Amino acid sequence: MTTLESPAPAPTGRPGLRPPRVVASRGAPRVRREDTLPAVAVAEALGADVIAVDVRRTADDVAVLLHDETLGRMWGDGRPVSEVSWCDVARLGNGLDRIPRLDAVLERLDGCSASLLVRLADPADAAVAVRTVQAAAGSVPVAWRGTTDAVTAVRALLPEADVWLPWDSLGAPTAAHLTTVRPSTLDLDVAFLTPATVRAAHALGLCVAVWTVDDPEPTRWATRLGADLLLTEDVATVHAVLAAAERDGWVPRREPTEPEVAGRAQALAHRIAHEVIAFTREHRISTDAGDAAARVLDLDRAIEQHVRGRVRAVFPEHGFTGEEYGVAPGDKHRWYLDPVDGSTNLANGVPWTSTSLCLTRSGRPVVGVVADPWRGEVLEARRGRGATERDRVLRLDDSPRALAGAVVGTELDGHRPWSGFTAFVTALAARSCSVRVTGSGTLTIAQVAAGRGIGACTPAFDPVDHGAAVLLVHEAGGVVLTLDGPVSDFPPVGAPFLVAHPGAADELAAIWSAALLGAGSER
Repeated sequence: MTTLESPAPAPTGRPGLRPPRVVASRGAPRVRREDTLPAVAVAEALGADVIAVDVRRTADDVAVLLHDETLGRMWGDGRPVSEVSWCDVARLGNGLDRIPRLDAVLERLDGCSASLLVRLADPADAAVAVRTVQAAAGSVPVAWRGTTDAVTAVRALLPEADVWLPWDSLGAPTAAHLTTVRPSTLDLDVAFLTPATVRAAHALGLCVAVWTVDDPEPTRWATRLGADLLLTEDVATVHAVLAAAERDGWVPRREPTEPEVAGRAQALAHRIAHEVIAFTREHRISTDAGDAAARVLDLDRAIEQHVRGRVRAVFPEHGFTGEEYGVAPGDKHRWYLDPVDGSTNLANGVPWTSTSLCLTRSGRPVVGVVADPWRGEVLEARRGRGATERDRVLRLDDSPRALAGAVVGTELDGHRPWSGFTAFVTALAARSCSVRVTGSGTLTIAQVAAGRGIGACTPAFDPVDHGAAVLLVHEAGGVVLTLDGPVSDFPPVGAPFLVAHPGAADELAAIWSAALLGAGSER
């Protein structure tokens, strides 16, 4: 079987850089319906080096092009394709916009310059697809990607196959990762692309394929890092960006000003927050069946991967720290993300969770959003520009506020009360002030900025969990304090901190600090 060739050597005049091969993901889905013969034809006409398609099997073991497990999203039939015969599948759609067989695609590409990349979801699909490729009369180069189980099955069936290794980690690959699949290429989301990963892959003799790259900034960035293949849904744009960069000698682009970065970041964070709200609602966790905690973890990871990819599409050189996948290197800008704050609530069906996303510059907060999927709210702030929720400006006045009848939020230290918790609650109760432990530190702090509660405290600051909420409080005119007094940016990592309405900050801070210091003196 013919396999995909390695990328061409670096052209003269650009030491260290070589043009990546452009892979048309699902054909040309921005022009024609994805994974159809017209989409494949357009991708080939646009000059894609490789055309990537998704392959699944029908009930009678025919390999067809389809990304989803079911026919619902693209073809209006909610059944799994594996339960539908080829004759019934062939009736869907109209004209050339129909689900094609894999052998028809191989025939269409025979004699063309583009090669084929087949993505598989499971081993059963792999077995049918491999038989189809083996039976094809042409000589189209074919490579294989997909889940680990699927590409492992391909390797067992085709010892000489060109197989790609799926990679969903910020860690660098080692030789131990290659023993089973024996891949030619490391296949990773742009969210996981780092210089160290590229260096390690190349040292192991692997090419690096990055998906999905549709915009100019990540195209240039991934190329500079040494990516060998770019998977895109917009072949024309990626070709144009690469051609322009080649023409201009890959000169650095003008660095945006800080106001430009902040404005673009706020718009991006706002869009991401609404996307996360929709995604979380769509993937509501049921507590009736199976392991809800495991499904919450899957949701956590899915949100973080999505957000990392969205940020990379606009700011590829920024650093990123997330709760699930850890730290990615970057420049003086760094994003902090907690994809699901309140995971215990979510696993138990309690609709009180949030997502926190915050951008910092040299450690100082610049932009922050807190998304509440169950209220459908996005609380957002930009340094020096205030805080808002929809069209409502969040602004806390300076009028004195009594603690009597008010509510103060807090969170536990893990599953235990923090040192001084009992004394704090007791002192507030003596003033007829109630304490609430809601289970999401992000919302506990952010709600103070929204005027819901007179104050809140947590046992340890972490920018991943609390960065966006602290910026919200600052920009709404609230007070942020540690035991050493007010802070204008972030509290020290790991330090207990308090946020409060300005009119109650002094009294609340005195009670809080007395509880903490009293607990310390008792130990």
